Amino acid sequence: MTFIHKAIYLSVFCIFSFSLVNAQNKVPFGVVKAEEGYAMVRVHKEDYRKIVDKIRMKKGDVFVYVKPAPGETEWIWIKYPEKEELPKPFVRYDSLNKEGMVNKSRIAFIDQLPKFTPVLSKNGRSITFTDNNNQKIPTAQRTKVVIDIYPSSAKFKKQEKDAEGNIVKIDKQKTWGLGKELPEDLKEIKSIRVQQPGRGSVFVREAIKNMFNPTMDFDNMGVTSIDDDHIFLYMINGSGEHRYTTFWTIKEGKAISQIIYSNPE
Repeated sequence: MTFIHKAIYLSVFCIFSFSLVNAQNKVPFGVVKAEEGYAMVRVHKEDYRKIVDKIRMKKGDVFVYVKPAPGETEWIWIKYPEKEELPKPFVRYDSLNKEGMVNKSRIAFIDQLPKFTPVLSKNGRSITFTDNNNQKIPTAQRTKVVIDIYPSSAKFKKQEKDAEGNIVKIDKQKTWGLGKELPEDLKEIKSIRVQQPGRGSVFVREAIKNMFNPTMDFDNMGVTSIDDDHIFLYMINGSGEHRYTTFWTIKEGKAISQIIYSNPE
């Protein structure tokens, strides 16, 4: 490869890398969309070129984008949660302890998928996301995801604090979006509902437990989908050092998993 060709290659790679990082700066989630129904993740140890294992991720499985894979143009480096051997109806992940490389052709980034349209209710307490991407579907039959946000009752519940005085648990469950004290106007997610023709559900309590200071800013939340069976909801909640991102996977009308992690501003 000549010096000019190398320079062109590096320039294109850097532009691609910069654009990808910019595009995924706010919501760095991706999802397996392969038509074959799966994608293989190359698992490495120390030297990224040394493959020690291959993990099959299914269509709809979610990961967090880290960076372009070193020296590669068609592969990206990702982190993802380790699934339990015996699947549960719903599981919450607050750590991403697996990582590897996946081919770009097998995945899609969440913020590049078709978006649902958000509308705030008149009382300012609910947000309805509607799938308006296919105008041929009658409005009454379009998929909706409804988020209800109400004043919190946390002050009436048992609190646990860490050595620095931060509230870390309420009712023995980990909290998100809180500091040392409970604000007077504290709000939390009270319910999330999925409405689809022939199916629908209310998120199980575990999927919304202790999600405090939820955003109502449409720039920090969204609903997207691959198809009617795979829908994704994300929110960037809290602020400052207590900001966190939460991401739910909705499969066939029901919440099946949640990834949640702290990402201070």
